[in-house]
Amino acid sequence: MSSFCVPPTQLLLEVPSQIQDEAWQQSQSYTSPSGRWYAFLNQVCLSTFLPWLQVEYAPEASIDNLPRNWEVVNGCAITLDTKRLILIPDKNLETREFSVPQEWLDIPQWAGDYYLAVQVNPDGEWLRIWGYTTHEQLKNQGQYDPQERIYSLEANQMVEDLSVLWVVRQLYPNEQTQTAIAPLPELSPTQVENLWQRLASPTITNPRLELPFEIWGALLAAPKPAPVNLSQWLQNIVAEGWQTIETLLGTQPDFAFSFRQTSDVNEQSIQRVKVIDLPNNQPVILMLTLTPETDGRVGIRIQLSPRERNLYLSPNLKLTLISASGEVVQSVTARETDNSIQLKRFRCPENTRFSLQVALDEFNFTQDFVS
Repeated sequence: MSSFCVPPTQLLLEVPSQIQDEAWQQSQSYTSPSGRWYAFLNQVCLSTFLPWLQVEYAPEASIDNLPRNWEVVNGCAITLDTKRLILIPDKNLETREFSVPQEWLDIPQWAGDYYLAVQVNPDGEWLRIWGYTTHEQLKNQGQYDPQERIYSLEANQMVEDLSVLWVVRQLYPNEQTQTAIAPLPELSPTQVENLWQRLASPTITNPRLELPFEIWGALLAAPKPAPVNLSQWLQNIVAEGWQTIETLLGTQPDFAFSFRQTSDVNEQSIQRVKVIDLPNNQPVILMLTLTPETDGRVGIRIQLSPRERNLYLSPNLKLTLISASGEVVQSVTARETDNSIQLKRFRCPENTRFSLQVALDEFNFTQDFVS
């Protein structure tokens, strides 16, 4: 533990090296440097603070978070009975001001009751909770910066001793913690997909500031598309956005034939493809080959190839398999003269969830699946 001087009223927790290592590994599935850093900070924060909270005050406390949003927004949420705690981790050693991204206050589904300022040691060895406030106080007394879209509150306006929060909750369980939140517009599934595709452009360095907040907030609040159900593929039901090889490459039968040739393909195998438009105007084909196993599992092989014949994949194009918990299971990166890349074949029991990510520089395409 560091000898860093912490007031006795503030909570200081040591971060085990195992938590640091696991958080760093999970953060590598994020595309941008800021996304990887947010994921690391927040995973360290949750994995350290939540067990302490469950032991000391609230056994029922649980994570209520959307890790996919760490790509663009810092912060994480914990559910506590009918209340929500929003933790905003920061490595800055200066704690004169507490800054909270607007998303955590003005998106109704994201808003919390209590907001905790968390300082994480730059090396990740410890963290401290140096103060807390409420949604109502941040909105009514905080300073709003429209350029950065953050609310800020001076440290002297916050409660330093976290134990006060538990006393207040016990004595005043109906304490007013939130103020009114303006509703956001509803977006159609098509609008959601088009907006995310637009924001995936590498020319956009900060997606959260690209759209008017009402649209951005509505986009983050929109329901996440249901995962692609692979069991339906085995029943010859083609998911929206996916095609058979013959449908996609019907005019190039020999090219289609070469796509079908993998060592584990048999008469029971199902192959489906999806075209992904990269920002360099070189679309690629993502292909999944499913083969039913005798033990009830399904074997899966995943390949990425150029849409046009006789082209190489863009160097540094990455294909990654991510588990439901956010862990990188395996990843492969294209080299200078690769005309395809593929992941090692794996097997999934029924109802296993996983994600595939195709990334190039700041571009990121992610698709969720359930076997």
